[in-house]
Amino acid sequence: MSMSSLNERIQRCSQDMDKQRDCALVLLNRQKSDLDRRIEGIPLPAAIGLALVGGFLAQRLFRSPNPSRLFRLYLAWRAL
Repeated sequence: MSMSSLNERIQRCSQDMDKQRDCALVLLNRQKSDLDRRIEGIPLPAAIGLALVGGFLAQRLFRSPNPSRLFRLYLAWRAL
């Protein structure tokens, strides 16, 4: 492979990567604006209430013996 063909291939790959990055940024911005639009529809007291109930349930779940043991086993397996 000659240097000029290698250089052209590198340039094409660079342009393809630029296109992919631009498309990914457009997609991320679209998803962010969609999420922002959906979040505006949720009243703040309902969101705070759901967060409180979710935190309470998570605390109860992790304090019980079996899920706590399973979670610790998962963390130990993940550390391997």
